[in-house]
Formats: sequence, structure tokens, C-alpha cells
Amino acid sequence: MRTTVDHFTTAREAALATARGLARTIADTLTAMYPGAAYLVLRWDQDDDVLWLQSIRNTTGVILCDFDTPAELPELTDTDLRQAWGDLDPRQPVNLLALIRLMEDTGGRLDFLPETAEHEDDPHEGPSLVCILLSEKAEPGLWDWGGTAVLRPYSAPEPPALRTEGTPPPCSVTSTAPITTSPVKPAATPGT
Repeated sequence: MRTTVDHFTTAREAALATARGLARTIADTLTAMYPGAAYLVLRWDQDDDVLWLQSIRNTTGVILCDFDTPAELPELTDTDLRQAWGDLDPRQPVNLLALIRLMEDTGGRLDFLPETAEHEDDPHEGPSLVCILLSEKAEPGLWDWGGTAVLRPYSAPEPPALRTEGTPPPCSVTSTAPITTSPVKPAATPGT
């Protein structure tokens, strides 16, 4: 069966919109488990193009959960959020990581961690640190990275001085803008 370019584009846009919605479910889940959480930080191994969970942090980089120490996440008491996870257990980090990898497989892009949320133990060489913004107080490392494909369920307002004239504000979960992504990811984290 042949597929038209229009059908493919429509399906891809729908998949990306669903991935943005799932990013919001993940953000709401993690902030319910960790009040004050602002960033879900992942290590991106550029050589193998694979993501690994690193930590959950607040806006100043304080680590609220360290994924290097294997453990279940706290109980999710919000009934609606728990129901959104279906048969998957949101307390299991492996389930969280699998969903994030699937969202990225749909063409979604993660933000880079801003310097304000860096931690003294962060690697300065090797894997880059990327993140999902979990609150409206969180800022991305690069405001204009990822176009409409960025999985940014929440964000602080972009400072007007940083916005290029004619550039729209970051897309929201309900955005229907056409997908404009680059298959090439930046080579390094900002500031390294």
C-alpha cells in the first residue's frame, strides 16, 4: 500500500502532538511525586544516540532524585494521573525511560539543560545533559532549539530581549504548527 506525503505528514504531526501531550503527563506525574521539581535530566550519549535517566532537579539544580541509585519513585496518589499511565507503573524508572525514548522516536526533541540548573557533579565531558521542563519556572538551555518538535510541556516565559523579531513564542502542547525539525542534533551542550 502506498502512502501519500500528505498522509505521512499528518500522521507524523499527530504522533508529535501526542508525544507533547505525553510529555505533559510525565511532567505532571513527576511534580506530583516531587513538589518543586523543574527538570527531568537525561544523559544523551551522542556516540550511541541513546538517552539515560540522570536526575530530577529544582530550578537551581538541587537534585531531588538521583537515578544513579536504582529505586522506585514515590507513590503517585493523583488518581487521574495514575489512570493516564494505564498498565505501566509510574514508580519504575525503566517505564519512564521507555516512554521518553518512544517520544523521541516520534521526532520529539528534548531541551538542553540551562547553566542555572547545573550541578557540581555534572559531567563536563562525555554525554550531554538534556531535559524535559517540568514547571513554568523552568527555562530551557536554548530558547530556539527544536522548533515545534521540542517536547516542552512547561516553560518560564521567554525573555523578550532573547526573542528574535518575528519568532513566535515556544509552542504549547496544543500547537498545530507544521513540523520543522532537523535530523541533526547539536554536537555539545551549551556552555561546554
